Amino acid sequence: MERPGGRLVQHFGNSEATNGAFSFQGNVYGNIQISYSRDRPLELFDSLPEAAFNAASKDHSPSCLENTRRNVLEQIENWADSDGERRIYWLKGMAGIGKSTIALTVARKYARLGRLGASFFFSRGDGDLASAKKFATAIAAQLADALPELRSLIEDAITSNTEIHHLGLYEQWQKLVLESLRQLGGNKYPHSIVVVIDALDECDNEDDVSLLIQCLAAATVVEGMRLRVFVTSRPEQPTNIGFDSISRDLHQDFILHDIEQSIIDQDLVLFYKGRLARIAKKFGLSDHLLSDETVQSLVRKSNGLFIHAATVCRFIEEGGQLAGERLSVVVAARGTPSKPEKELDQMYTTVLIHSLPTQLETEELTKVQALFRLIVGSIVVLSEAMRPPDLAVVVEEPTDVVLSTLHRLHSLLDVRGENRPIRLLHPSLRDFLLDPARCQNKTFLVDAQAVHFRLFNCCLRLMKNHLRRNICRIERPGTRACDIPKSTVEKYISLPLQYACRYWIYHLQQSGIDPNDSLGIMDFFQTRFIHWLETLALIGRLSEGITMIRWLEAKLAVSSTALNLKGDNLIKLRSMLSRMEGKLRRKPIYTASASHRSTNSLYPTVYDAMRFVLSHSAIIEEAPLQLYCSALLFSPEKSIIRTHHSDEIPKWILCRPKTLEDWSPYLQTLIGHSDW
Repeated sequence: MERPGGRLVQHFGNSEATNGAFSFQGNVYGNIQISYSRDRPLELFDSLPEAAFNAASKDHSPSCLENTRRNVLEQIENWADSDGERRIYWLKGMAGIGKSTIALTVARKYARLGRLGASFFFSRGDGDLASAKKFATAIAAQLADALPELRSLIEDAITSNTEIHHLGLYEQWQKLVLESLRQLGGNKYPHSIVVVIDALDECDNEDDVSLLIQCLAAATVVEGMRLRVFVTSRPEQPTNIGFDSISRDLHQDFILHDIEQSIIDQDLVLFYKGRLARIAKKFGLSDHLLSDETVQSLVRKSNGLFIHAATVCRFIEEGGQLAGERLSVVVAARGTPSKPEKELDQMYTTVLIHSLPTQLETEELTKVQALFRLIVGSIVVLSEAMRPPDLAVVVEEPTDVVLSTLHRLHSLLDVRGENRPIRLLHPSLRDFLLDPARCQNKTFLVDAQAVHFRLFNCCLRLMKNHLRRNICRIERPGTRACDIPKSTVEKYISLPLQYACRYWIYHLQQSGIDPNDSLGIMDFFQTRFIHWLETLALIGRLSEGITMIRWLEAKLAVSSTALNLKGDNLIKLRSMLSRMEGKLRRKPIYTASASHRSTNSLYPTVYDAMRFVLSHSAIIEEAPLQLYCSALLFSPEKSIIRTHHSDEIPKWILCRPKTLEDWSPYLQTLIGHSDW
């Protein structure tokens, strides 16, 4: 058996075994079975299965009802099956008009036909689903499953590029997808392969939106591969700019809200009749729910928005035996505003008002409203969807209080018990609750900055209370992160703690506060910074930590410099620093001993932390516990981080190496991360 990757030599006494052979000396009793299995490279990546159309979170997401959306679905089918040059279909439309339902319908259809290559459903506020970081690996993994001939090519690409997970988005896409498709060559598939990308506008980085469009465009022009890419989004500026940057001949556009109103209304009639008939049957209600007059009234109020219709039906169904009364409330709501968004806002307000318990004392009502702002407000601004128990830990409220607060909001939120993450049923709810011009009932208006500030402090509290040295109780300090079972990491590092470690800086950014005004930040760097780095390395997120520290250092540098510089001098300094940016891997910068140290106590600490993590990131990422017996030990003697955490250096290290007094005047830039 030939073992890849060089010559392996094993010594047993005076004999040796090479290249996968085995040598034994002595007597052997019983049977011997020896096997060698090569790691499957794709399994080394987080393929983000929750991004796919068939993820568990989409189990109850409906497809288009039969006989609805026929025109647009037929057009999409004709495009997908054609040999035309326009290989990207961009379906754009306003929020709530039904783009995601159409995307789900398309993905499910072509999956049944065996022609779905991959799918990625973006979702703002849902962690990695709102980011492009894992887009290339997720699509590559799905393509490998869908097209068996492609799997070995993608695995070879991973094997030959061991640092591929550190590369930028387009580089990953180039090596995993484009090169693999080119090597596949020939017309191996008689029919086109469809890739579905939903809600591209919900990617949280506007620059990545344009880059993603370029990635998709490059894949569609690979010779010998009939790849069709179906994309949905709101017609927002980043997406418009992205599609404008590629050839007009490559994409076909369809504006969903430009469909003739009579066609949309007929689809809404079918939708309402189907859903109301099911509700009437479920609760044994009279047929007045299905009268033409009632249905037409609801259709007029929906004003072309399917999310409005879906919210109305969920609200009515939640009423149970009182469904008829809830229907009357919706029909009797005043006015039919000219803009669909206004009618949706009114529907959201109606549902929220009915979610409040009745007959409460003033003090009780105030408490209920405060819980709404805290719990629902947190759900709206969180960077990742959380299960109720995890949310309870973050916001410091009992789980039963969280569940009771959400109990009457199932027409707006996807709440399926304690073991499933809470999600918004539609992102338009977030837009509504955060916008004072739309949410005019102040009871429900969410002050985003206030909630972010609360969550920022909750994150600091979680890290202060739970981070510690060797959090996963690893026996050997040289143990590599990749050799630590995921189950061990999940056992010792709870999801709320993982969230706090990954997003505390994000909530600080969004809170609008000056970092200098937070005593908790200084305490964090003095007592928990090293433990934080260890934890990030264990969960595979150290690169995110570097980005966070770089942002905080830059933020503090500006505020610190502003104390001493004004007007033209500040402009000159920024210009000078800009010119110092280059393409070299090492570049000279100012040192922490400059005037910054005397103007602000937090800045030099954060600056030193940045130098620390940039200098030692490779070893920390490889073996997290080397933080204590290597990174601290080999940091400069006057390093602030080393001084604060010197007690963490193992006592068994008796002879300490002589190091520089201060950091070198060169700042390391890691290959593949020049944006740091």
